[in-house]
Amino acid sequence: MSSILVAEDLSAVGGISLSAALPVLTAMDYQVAALPTSLLSTHTSGYGRPAVADLSQWLPQTFAHWTQAQLEFKQALIGYVGSVELCYQLVGYLQQQPLALLVVDPVLGDLGELYSGFDQAYVQAMRDLVKSADVILPNVTEASLLTGQTYQAQPALLPMLTALQALLKPGATAVITDVIQDQQIGCAWLVAGKVQFVGQPRLPGHYNGTGDTLAAVITGLLGRGWSLTRSLTLAMQWLHLAVTETLSAQRTDERQGVALGALIRAIGSLA
Repeated sequence: MSSILVAEDLSAVGGISLSAALPVLTAMDYQVAALPTSLLSTHTSGYGRPAVADLSQWLPQTFAHWTQAQLEFKQALIGYVGSVELCYQLVGYLQQQPLALLVVDPVLGDLGELYSGFDQAYVQAMRDLVKSADVILPNVTEASLLTGQTYQAQPALLPMLTALQALLKPGATAVITDVIQDQQIGCAWLVAGKVQFVGQPRLPGHYNGTGDTLAAVITGLLGRGWSLTRSLTLAMQWLHLAVTETLSAQRTDERQGVALGALIRAIGSLA
């Protein structure tokens, strides 16, 4: 069983971020070190203003304890971080680890806007953080913010991906995760200067946590040695299963994350 560090927010209610990543990566036979970068009573969509715990002292103490305990991680996934200071603390801690894979989902915003509480200093901190990544998974908004390009819902992919690649270390890959093409939604990235795309049919509705779930699946597959193309293809197929299951369940509370039963069964079939 491989160990993996997952650093992102934890909402007690809502089924997103760490709440989604933990069951997915556990099903993929990882021992997960769950590092909540922020602790909330609910996620921020539809529940009103959540109660938020201040972890600014606990997080560096955790890094110090883990170092003292000689814990090591070869894979890591970073999602929502939340502060400039913590971005740099994470970089400093991960530089001490024997990482073979670092995936960063550079959570900054959506629908052309920065999330509340973020500013250009935070965007710059995220630019610095992704320099350490092997794979980054921005949505179109985040790709625009990282590269300084004007947001378009359906951007020209080649120049945007080329600009993203320029932010990364040699050999790393930028993948835009919410690209829309021909009634499909999926992932786009570059191979030898040419845009690649894998997608699934778009389904109606909005579902919290799909990006978090997708990032966890992609990271888990890459960590198990699957190629990027195969990992993205399977991840999109499995996310489609999750959204289909969520639709079929006819949930009365749309604020919850996607259903994970069919996705986790698909993971089990791969073992």
